Amino acid sequence: MNSTISPLMKCVNQIPFFDGFSNAEKEMLIKRSGIFKKYEKIGSTLFSDGGKGDSMFVILEGVVDITRTNFKGDIEKPFVLAQLKKGSVFGEISLLGNQTRTTGASTASSPVIVMEIDKKTLESFELGIQNLFHKEMILILIRRLDEMNKKLINLKG
Repeated sequence: MNSTISPLMKCVNQIPFFDGFSNAEKEMLIKRSGIFKKYEKIGSTLFSDGGKGDSMFVILEGVVDITRTNFKGDIEKPFVLAQLKKGSVFGEISLLGNQTRTTGASTASSPVIVMEIDKKTLESFELGIQNLFHKEMILILIRRLDEMNKKLINLKG
């Protein structure tokens, strides 16, 4: 029996999003072609604000800037809203709601390795894996809503 763990599995095992997944379920994800993307150049665009959104991302390695375009005259100047690191999940609202992207995302380090899951891919997984993805996305949305509520309370206080 081969007991070596692939580099991709080592990455996935370090990401809290996948803590509820069994090793067999993680293996099924890793064997899926086309969902893992590696960006070598800093400044590579994952997606742009205003674009069609139907996928979410999990950062397995590197740093991603979440940006919003500001228009000053005819010049588009992206403003960095957040820097997301290894383990971060983003784009889930576009995946769940099939909404236009309100932000952009680009690489801020090299390399950046992400798992990109679109709606079609998610629906192609067995039901158990789909349920795990949905559960984790709901937990992320709850945490974000809770953070926004705390900020709102602090603003009013």
